[in-house]
Amino acid sequence: MLIGGAFATGQEAMQFFVGHGAFSLLGLVVCLLLMVYTSWSLMRAGKTRNLVTHEQAFRYFCGDIMGVVMTWYTMIMIVTVYGVMLSGVGATLEQAYGLPTLIGSSLMALCAAGTLLLGLQGIIKLLSVIGPAIVFLTIATAIASFFSEKFNLEVGLRVATETTLLRASDNWLFSGILYVGLAMPGLAAFLPLLAVTAGSQGQIRGASLLGPVGFIVAMALVVLALMGHLQLVAQAEVPILVLAAEVFPLYGSIFAIVIFLGIYTTVTPLLWSVCRRFSSDRSNRFKLIAIGLTLFCLVGGNLLPFGEMINLIYPSIGYVGLFLLLCLVFRDIQSLLRR
Repeated sequence: MLIGGAFATGQEAMQFFVGHGAFSLLGLVVCLLLMVYTSWSLMRAGKTRNLVTHEQAFRYFCGDIMGVVMTWYTMIMIVTVYGVMLSGVGATLEQAYGLPTLIGSSLMALCAAGTLLLGLQGIIKLLSVIGPAIVFLTIATAIASFFSEKFNLEVGLRVATETTLLRASDNWLFSGILYVGLAMPGLAAFLPLLAVTAGSQGQIRGASLLGPVGFIVAMALVVLALMGHLQLVAQAEVPILVLAAEVFPLYGSIFAIVIFLGIYTTVTPLLWSVCRRFSSDRSNRFKLIAIGLTLFCLVGGNLLPFGEMINLIYPSIGYVGLFLLLCLVFRDIQSLLRR
């Protein structure tokens, strides 16, 4: 659930890890350990407490008052991420095809809102195809770039220390922790509910280990690929596209379409979940909310370049996620003391 359009552009990897040079790998190790713990703790709580809605999960971890606050914050977070993703599409299509960013982001806004107005069933089927395709093509691009003549980790490490790059945090350790915080609102809303359907504690332990390991391995490959080409991608709004074009020029154009579809399949269900909170998806009110939020996010998503939008929004989500992480630790300590 963590791999989508934002991951595929490469900006997450750049700002949370690559910008810290050699320490980025240590940051990934810290991130892995924390993700394994949080995944196991969230799923264990969901199974034992039968948390069947994300509001129940937030209330359990944060208390009744802050649980409601976190529930509504998640709605706000989804709206802001929608704006960031519109910005990402604009940057992707501009870099690949030279389209003005407003045209690219408007095209995505039209597709997402149009899907909600016409019905969401088609997007569910498309998501099952595009999601794995993003993972495969992004990782394949990273691995293929290792064999490029321009791949040079030594130069990349030097560029990381000598070049001014956008970073989520100035400290590699905190950046790795902050990335877990970025994932926490989504994980806390999803994993406890998923665990309710798990057959046994063994399945929960397996999922909480294999999921984070698979994700961090994928992220590590992207980080190494970007680091080895940092002299080329340092100032790119969509770094992965630079790698794709380096592997094979025509492939860069194809991969831009994959990113577009990946963001489309990411933001449309997110927007649906917010609109559905306020109205039935067949009502006129639902359609007005969908159109209104789309226009609001379209304007907001074009106020800053994509990289700056990521740098502004994602770390702030991470800080709120750290509060969730602290609540999780506190709840686990409480459970241990009661035994």
